[in-house]
Amino acid sequence: MKKLLALILVLCLAISVTAALAEDEEDFRSYTEDNPEAMPYVSAWVAEDGDWRVEGFDEDSIKIMVVHKLGDNKEDVWEYTLALNPEKTALVAVPLGLHYRQDTVSLEWDETYYEDGDATFTITEDGKLVWQDVKEDAGKGLEFQKIGSFFGCHMVKDDIDVLFYDWYDGQYDIRCYKYDEKDEIAADAILKGDYDPETNTVTAEGFFDPDAPFTVVFSYDEQNRMVWTEDGVSTVMDLSYRTE
Repeated sequence: MKKLLALILVLCLAISVTAALAEDEEDFRSYTEDNPEAMPYVSAWVAEDGDWRVEGFDEDSIKIMVVHKLGDNKEDVWEYTLALNPEKTALVAVPLGLHYRQDTVSLEWDETYYEDGDATFTITEDGKLVWQDVKEDAGKGLEFQKIGSFFGCHMVKDDIDVLFYDWYDGQYDIRCYKYDEKDEIAADAILKGDYDPETNTVTAEGFFDPDAPFTVVFSYDEQNRMVWTEDGVSTVMDLSYRTE
């Protein structure tokens, strides 16, 4: 609940700041469909084998969350609302930031709000994401590798729930649960998936039955819906209603 209230406050402050920026739209533009240069940032990125990750969202303006895994079930988290700079070469933070440390078991957290956080995100020529937070000198020396828009997804295809629940050492771990007519788990599988940044797809292999392994290609269609393709047959997936 604390985190939800904090995020609501961030969004409310962002709305007021965005309204002020509209007065000087030529100098500082929020993300819209008219700014395709911002789309490459809407993805998941990792550094140091997944100990650092960046998650970019498109919600009228760009929202970015940076997460650093610490020991003892702790995470440091930075959250920003951003917009393209006038040259459209980088994302810069609306003068607003949120940094907190969270216990991933108890979900207790301590937050710090600041309105002078000078954060910048840029994509290098070789496709890496670079983050700099001048306020806290965070992100120095880190280059984030793109792993696509699949991270953290919980989808369903027919009677199979699909969770993109982890990434490390260059691969996705994708958990699949097959449900029976009583809506109980009948079988489960872990698929190992490789991300291709050129096609924005994940090709994953695994099995429910060791004697019947299968390969799935996960992709997005033109409506930004996730697609499961197996043996040349493509199925549009839905968000799962299950929360476990």
